[in-house]
Amino acid sequence: MVEKSEFRSHGAQAVGMLTSQMASTDYAYFIKWLSNFSRHSKMVHRLFSVDVVMVLLEQPERRPEECQDPDLVCFLTHKFLIQNLLFARRMDESPTVQGHALNCLAQCLELPSLNATKAIHNLFSASGTQTVLEGEITEGTLSTQHTQKTYPTLPFRTVELSSTDSSGCTVRNNVALLLRHVKDSKTNVRKAALQAMVGLLKHDVIPMTWENLETLSERCRDPAVSVKKKALQCVGELLSAKPECSVVQKAWLQGVVPAVVDPENSVQDKALEALDLVLLNQIKPYSVNCHLDASQRLTWNLLSLLCHECQNLSRYFSRAFTIWSKQKKFTPVFITSLISHTEADHAAGAWLLLSKVAASSPKLPCGKILDAWDTMISSKDVNVTTCCHILCVMGDIARHLNEETKDRVVGDLMSWLKTFTLPLEMISSAVETLYQLGCSEDMKQTQAFLNQHCGELVLMCESYLASIILTENRAQDLDEELMVKHLHTLGVASLQCPAKVSKRTVLLVESVLTTHSDKLAECQKELPGSLPLSQFKANSLPTRVRAHGVITLGKLSLLHEELVQKYLPVFARELELGTEVSVRNNIIVIMCDLCVRYTNIVDHYIPNISACLRDSEPVIRQQTLIMLTNLLQEEFVKWKGSLFFRFMVALVDPVPAIASLTEYCLLHLLLKKNPEMFSQHFIECIFHFNSYSKHKSYNKFPQSEREKVQFSLKGEQHREKRFRIYRFLLEHFTDAQRFNITNKINQTILACFADEELPLDADGSGILSETFSILSLKEMKLHAISSSAGVAAGEEAEEENMAAMAKAVLQAAQKKVVSQVQKKTFIENTVPLIISLKNLLEQKHSPVLGNLMSYLQVTMQDYRNEVKEFFSGDEQLASEIEFVLKTAEKEREMLEQMNTCSLAGDAKTPKAQGSVQGSPVRSRPLLPFNFATPQPPRLNFQAARLSLTDRVHRSRREEDVQSKSITLEGTVMVKGAVKDRAISTPKGFNINLTFDEGVSAILSDQGTSGESSVLHVRSSEQQAPGPRLWNVQSPLRLRKRI
Repeated sequence: MVEKSEFRSHGAQAVGMLTSQMASTDYAYFIKWLSNFSRHSKMVHRLFSVDVVMVLLEQPERRPEECQDPDLVCFLTHKFLIQNLLFARRMDESPTVQGHALNCLAQCLELPSLNATKAIHNLFSASGTQTVLEGEITEGTLSTQHTQKTYPTLPFRTVELSSTDSSGCTVRNNVALLLRHVKDSKTNVRKAALQAMVGLLKHDVIPMTWENLETLSERCRDPAVSVKKKALQCVGELLSAKPECSVVQKAWLQGVVPAVVDPENSVQDKALEALDLVLLNQIKPYSVNCHLDASQRLTWNLLSLLCHECQNLSRYFSRAFTIWSKQKKFTPVFITSLISHTEADHAAGAWLLLSKVAASSPKLPCGKILDAWDTMISSKDVNVTTCCHILCVMGDIARHLNEETKDRVVGDLMSWLKTFTLPLEMISSAVETLYQLGCSEDMKQTQAFLNQHCGELVLMCESYLASIILTENRAQDLDEELMVKHLHTLGVASLQCPAKVSKRTVLLVESVLTTHSDKLAECQKELPGSLPLSQFKANSLPTRVRAHGVITLGKLSLLHEELVQKYLPVFARELELGTEVSVRNNIIVIMCDLCVRYTNIVDHYIPNISACLRDSEPVIRQQTLIMLTNLLQEEFVKWKGSLFFRFMVALVDPVPAIASLTEYCLLHLLLKKNPEMFSQHFIECIFHFNSYSKHKSYNKFPQSEREKVQFSLKGEQHREKRFRIYRFLLEHFTDAQRFNITNKINQTILACFADEELPLDADGSGILSETFSILSLKEMKLHAISSSAGVAAGEEAEEENMAAMAKAVLQAAQKKVVSQVQKKTFIENTVPLIISLKNLLEQKHSPVLGNLMSYLQVTMQDYRNEVKEFFSGDEQLASEIEFVLKTAEKEREMLEQMNTCSLAGDAKTPKAQGSVQGSPVRSRPLLPFNFATPQPPRLNFQAARLSLTDRVHRSRREEDVQSKSITLEGTVMVKGAVKDRAISTPKGFNINLTFDEGVSAILSDQGTSGESSVLHVRSSEQQAPGPRLWNVQSPLRLRKRI
């Protein structure tokens, strides 16, 4: 079969033409044959069967009465083609076939065959509903209530039918499987599953739940560019089909808007194109008598979502307008049309767009904007988000206002701010607008304006704080909300007028953070000597006030370096000893912000910040992870000391969301900036996570005892976590890094133990044992050697036959060259160390010898015929390795034989049932048993310490035993059934269990007849018979007698 899609398509069309001329009986026989053909061992045949099914589904369905053979009627229906041939390929072992089947499944919903569409509905129908044809509804099948659903081209009606729990479970499994396919490891499977899911959602086969739609929007951030583009296309297609569905609108925004900042330019362009088409192009002039069409309603609904539920997308949305402004998309006509909507019911969306557009527009009609400003000032009930957008627009048009208008607006703003009734978001926006209104070309004049107005706000806040803090019993009648607003206003206003911030202001804010007096007394011994405890007074302010006090003190510190040096120890102490989550969370934010401006000063406290990655509160761990990632991205912080290893510990965080976020930060944000990051720290991870500090070079960075305990993964109880970290790192190594790290492990770990630079004590044995386990991981193998060229050629490059063949040849050549280099390096560098370590471990009687033999067994699998060549310097070790490999191979063969016998035993069980009617045991297949009889020795790496002579003798004894008997563990019936019932033994009765020569007859033909099939049991009270006397005479004695 030629591996070309167009040839397959032509072939399928030809088959369809032939089958259309067949009689129904012949057609049914053909479908039966096609069903077997769809399970062919060759991938291309299975792929072709899917194409044939699609062609046959386009033909009219055959009627059952046209087929004379009732056994073949089931093969005539479209339901059989879809559910037994097409849908069955969703679990095909080939990703190419899986993807093609899922693509075709989506196309089935567009077919004219009503029964084909019905079959799809039956597979995925949610909540026990089935879609049936109008003509098929009969009495007795309908429930008393049914719902009506309309489809664009098909006259269906959805009715409630009684469904069993098993069918509901099957439906749930089918939907769950489709969702898993959307996250499949293969690119073409994910793309096909996306298309299939969109088809099912469009036709209401599966419900429009957020879980289903979130899966689509997540794929817009897929690692593969082609999948991202496909996901963007799918959410756009779904939005076109369901424009009124709010859940679909939200999923579209969550998928498309963040794609604006995608690193791939083509994905950016596709997202910008979608936003332009759906949002900007639908802005038309508005009037009261104007009726909005469906496209315009969709635009304003999306903008409303951006103003409320999806405000977190604002940063990405702003990036889109930055790009559009460079393209000069905002014409005067567009601006005029947009302003006309500020008086409509959907004015919030119009102000959102204006706030993004105003900064890049040369001239805006200020009249209507000022009218809206006056309305907002006089109104008592205005949406906070809309007010912030209006304030932003006012700041952008400030340069176009005359002085008189500016003074009026400034007066309105100051009177508004002095009331201290605005929400916190509006206070920040109002101060920013105030700054823009006071901006001029003369910097001194600008600063004088800010000192006048913002300084007035600072003085008012200082006066209020003093009235609260310096008054006794202040906490009893404290207005917490008013206190928070004063602190927030003080923080944002002080940034605009540093000269107006007095020492008294700083001390007042400092007092907000003072802990209780009893807590101070408890912690005083642990606090650093530089902490200015004398400046603090005890207080009992609420946690929320203290949390805002931290932010305000941080903003004040940004203005003065001496405040940074003074308060950083306080912040570090609070991180370690504080109990208030919101306070510590804000301290992390402030310390990381200070790091941007005062990098050298804050760098000393990075260990204090990173220690929060093991905080007891998940929100603190997540905040720390995000802030440190931002600093590392901008290179304000370097990978020094224990920082890398603390990120690694976050990979095994008990909260899966934090562990997933850590993985994303490391792979997609940090590793791209430093591709050698993982390999540079890998060996030190082994020492660090085992708390081993005896090596002269590794794990020597300073840590407090608290931090050592906090981040330690030492011990058997944490072994699984350590190896999760090792596997994560190795999975993202290049082959060159794997090759180099293996050599480095030999030089820095194995050589140190072989030369006895590191002691083989309990900790040293743990390190060496773990090193051998790491070297045995499959992730340590070079991909160029372990990957199969045939699979890649046969599965992923099916469309390009010659290219696939060339790729396979190149991979084979590469594998051969890399294998030869690795072999040479192993013989020259590793083998001498292994021999030395093996001798040393035997002398020490160390249990690590078992791990060494396990490592050699895994490593020598690919060189099983060259063991003696590799270990020519130690013939005993070579013989032991050969023995271990031979034993392991026998184990595998025995397991395979047992699995095969199990299947054969199940197949032959009915014969046994027929032969023995009275035994309850014979009514079910013979299952594996575990007999309490001595077993032949199994693979045991402790035996590697035995001498070669002992091994040879034991091997011979094993061969003698195995020649007469087979291990009884896991045995099953092979050549016939047991004809006699087993003899039961009372519980607690000590017996001697013996077998005669035919013990293996339990599995052989001898076991079906005679006494040889019986196990002889003797009581412990009976004496064992003496040895049997044999009448054997020597020929020499016979000659002497003669």
